[in-house]
Amino acid sequence: MSETTTITIARATRQRLAHVKFNGKPLKTADETVAALIEEHERRQFWEAMDAIDPDEYEAESREEGAWPTEGEYAAEERMIRAQETTA
Repeated sequence: MSETTTITIARATRQRLAHVKFNGKPLKTADETVAALIEEHERRQFWEAMDAIDPDEYEAESREEGAWPTEGEYAAEERMIRAQETTA
């Protein structure tokens, strides 16, 4: 177990933390609960940032930087996707 510390929180907040559930299951410790809440928050921030990206602007910037894939660079991946689509 990693080093621990004490944080000051309101009693009502501590009680609320004790009742937080993830995937329908209560977490065992306040540490697990806080860690899960932080991870969920970071996940939401990531997807909000992804939603804010304009695909056309992203492609234009990537092409300008030379990072946009050229024809055939994803040939193996495309074959795998087509194979999965035909078996689905």
